[in-house]
Amino acid sequence: MTNKTVASVSIDMAGKEARIEKLPADEAGQAALRISGGQKGEAQDGPLTLTEELLIELLHKASQGGILSNSFIGKLREKIEI
Repeated sequence: MTNKTVASVSIDMAGKEARIEKLPADEAGQAALRISGGQKGEAQDGPLTLTEELLIELLHKASQGGILSNSFIGKLREKIEI
């Protein structure tokens, strides 16, 4: 699988950035997600630390931006009984 990004969304965290990227599908048709955080405008390879509120915001943007599939959202609803 290549690291080329198919789509991405990010949120601002006071000069830092949290990002979810959708990577191309592998041979089995499975697309991977990369979740990262770091200084805005720089390579993001460190751990991502978020509050629950920011995690919700990032997941919402990823859902609205087509990063997360309807299937994933449905399974998430089932698992946490939304």
